[in-house]
Amino acid sequence: MADKKQNKERATLNIKGMKLSNIRRLSEKVVAFSLNGNGLGLYNLKVIEGKNGKFIATPQEKSKSGEYFNIYSVYFSEEDEQKIIKAVLDKVPDKKEEDEEPAF
Repeated sequence: MADKKQNKERATLNIKGMKLSNIRRLSEKVVAFSLNGNGLGLYNLKVIEGKNGKFIATPQEKSKSGEYFNIYSVYFSEEDEQKIIKAVLDKVPDKKEEDEEPAF
């Protein structure tokens, strides 16, 4: 409950005018995408279907100790996060990248 309250007090990114690109399915439960606009490019974001529903995750890197940490953080309002998730899932290709037929 504290996290929900903390997020409401935190400044959030205004997504008006931003565009989705590079939408690709990585697995049955993960879709990667980029969000660009307003002088900002956010790459390798992911919509993940978790135990408690879908959410947006930022890219992570593995430290030498084996722990993962976020490369950057971005905060969306709950309404904007749901809009982004819906837009990404509406545009995602039906197949994973490696399932696509060769072009030649």
